[in-house]
Amino acid sequence: MYKINIQEENPHGTPYFPFQALSQEDFCGQYFAPYHWHEETEFIYITKGSLMLRTETNSQLLTEGNVYFINPGMVHGIFGHSEVSHHYALLFPMSFLSFSQYDICQNELLTPLLSKKLLFPEGSSLSLEISLQIGSLISKAARLYLEDTSANTALSIKIILLQILEILFQEHAFSSAQKHEAEKDFENHSLKSVFSYIEKHYMEPVTLEALAECIPLNKNYFCKFFKEKVGKTPFAYLNEYRINQAAAQLLKTTAPITEVALNNGYENISYFVRQFKHYKHCTPSDFRTSVKFQSNLISNSVNQRLLFHVSAQHKG
Repeated sequence: MYKINIQEENPHGTPYFPFQALSQEDFCGQYFAPYHWHEETEFIYITKGSLMLRTETNSQLLTEGNVYFINPGMVHGIFGHSEVSHHYALLFPMSFLSFSQYDICQNELLTPLLSKKLLFPEGSSLSLEISLQIGSLISKAARLYLEDTSANTALSIKIILLQILEILFQEHAFSSAQKHEAEKDFENHSLKSVFSYIEKHYMEPVTLEALAECIPLNKNYFCKFFKEKVGKTPFAYLNEYRINQAAAQLLKTTAPITEVALNNGYENISYFVRQFKHYKHCTPSDFRTSVKFQSNLISNSVNQRLLFHVSAQHKG
């Protein structure tokens, strides 16, 4: 079965070069990266259209020219906001930029980032000029990774990442982790366990009681808490997650629509079709036909990715 992982357990890149760049294009307004987290830092740059980025503490509309930084372990989801969008994403552990020689740069700049005493800023705190400057570097690093196979590519990418850090330090953009102490009470009720439960059990009947016990909270307060943080009710999010998992299977497999529905927790096929039309604005069969047709039109594009932020994995 194809599925999208909530927690990305496998590091990006390779042990020898722990870096990965993604070029992500949504050409039909259906971009959906469900809430997830990873231990790498992530840089995002929007080059076309707009996306809605949600964390456990806020929501931010990312428009063309915006950059955004995801700190390690931060729960986040990215959702389509415009009919067409494109963005680059760079993922790497901060240790990737460490120096073997312990010098002033390592001690005063990199070590605070490695120890999470300093946090990357939200993109909205940067001026448009600085955002575009950093965005240009993100684009350059992504294109090098995706298109250049020369021997010095790794060095060039590492230099670019350090240039981005240089700009952020010059702008005094990093924030102290101590400033986030007020959010400790919130962390006691992180939704990570809820998202993990949905990932593991979305194919089965899911009850409100089971979701609330993940934190744990009273089920009535849990509904209010979840909606406040995610922007929708638990079951609205569960339905959206199931439909997007179903959409992935429709594109990646030839399984009958009835089987796809059952694989994603829908025993009532009519209800599945209604939910699918609600979220995708077409029937499952029309979606399978039209999106595959559109993807064939751009099949020669470099590193085109359909719909999803995380690579779909096949479980035999």
